[in-house]
Amino acid sequence: MHAYAIIPTHPVRSRSYAWGSISVDPDPPRAGKVTKIEFPLMNPGPDDVVVERIEVAVAEFGIGVRWRQLEAIGPFALPADPQRIEHAALEWVPASAGHRCVRASIYLRGSTEPFTIGRNLHVIEAAAIEDTWTVRFRLGNPEPVAAPIVLTVGGNYPRELEAVLRVNGRALPADRPVTLGPREEVDAELLLRARGEHALHVVRTVEATINGRLIDGIQIVLERPSYVAEGETLEPLAESVAARIEPAYMTGR
Repeated sequence: MHAYAIIPTHPVRSRSYAWGSISVDPDPPRAGKVTKIEFPLMNPGPDDVVVERIEVAVAEFGIGVRWRQLEAIGPFALPADPQRIEHAALEWVPASAGHRCVRASIYLRGSTEPFTIGRNLHVIEAAAIEDTWTVRFRLGNPEPVAAPIVLTVGGNYPRELEAVLRVNGRALPADRPVTLGPREEVDAELLLRARGEHALHVVRTVEATINGRLIDGIQIVLERPSYVAEGETLEPLAESVAARIEPAYMTGR
C-alpha cells in the first residue's frame, strides 16, 4: 500500500491542512507559468469507488485568507486495488509568484458530504551553515465581524528550535490574541532559530483559533545537515526580539 496516497474512503488526518501528498509543481509557483496540482488517489477496497469531482481552491500562503476557486476535475474511477494510484491533476497559471495553500473538496459517489483536505505546507531545505529562518505568511480573519485570533506554535522536537511569531512587524507574546476586523488580512512571520549545530528534521505548525475553534493552520518542515563550527554560539532568538514586544497588541496601532 502506498503510504503517501490519498484514500478517499478513509480521510483520517490529525491536521487537515498538512496533506503533503498533494503536490504542486513548480513549488513555489511562478508568475505566468503553468503550475500542476496533483492528488494521488488510491482505493484499497473492498469495493470500487468513484470520485465524482474534486473542487480545488488556492490562496496565498497563510491562515484565514481568501480562497480563489479553480476548475473542478473528475470523475475518477478507483477500482479496489491497493497498488494502483490515480493521479488526479489540474493545471493553473498564477498571476503572481509565491507559495500557495491548496484546498480540495472530494465528492464520492453515494456520499452526501465531501471531505476536505489541504496543503498549507512550506519545506525548508537548509544549508549546514544556516541557523536562522523566517517564514512569512498571511493571517486573516474569515469572519464577518471583528474577532480575537489566538496563534499557537506546535510540532515535534520542541527543544531543537526557538520560535517567535511576529504580526505586522511586532513580536507576539504567547497566548496573546490578535484582534482583526471583518475579513481583515495582515502580514505575519514565524522566526526560527536552531539551538544547536546538529542535523535537523523538524516540523513546526502554526494554528489559529477563534473562541477555541480552529480556523486553519500552516506546517513548516525544516531539514538541515549537521555542521560543527568551533567557538560559535547562538544568541537566543527571543532576546533579539524581546525589545519589540509591547505590553498590549492590537492591529492598526
